[in-house]
Amino acid sequence: MVTALTMADAPWWVVAIALALGIAVSALLMLAQSLMPDESEHKRDVLLAWMRHRERQARGRVPNQRRRTARSRQ
Repeated sequence: MVTALTMADAPWWVVAIALALGIAVSALLMLAQSLMPDESEHKRDVLLAWMRHRERQARGRVPNQRRRTARSRQ
């Protein structure tokens, strides 16, 4: 990709951004691969926990926490 940009006479800052993005994406993928468990059961558990977390966030609440209601003073 960087070679194609340099051959197309792209500005140096476009080549630098493309190179930085390529390095960042590669590093992120390597990090994710090292953090993800190797056993398929553990991968499933991690995925299910993440999906439950996303569902709770979408609903805007966290289980086992009661919302406080405003008390009126007399």
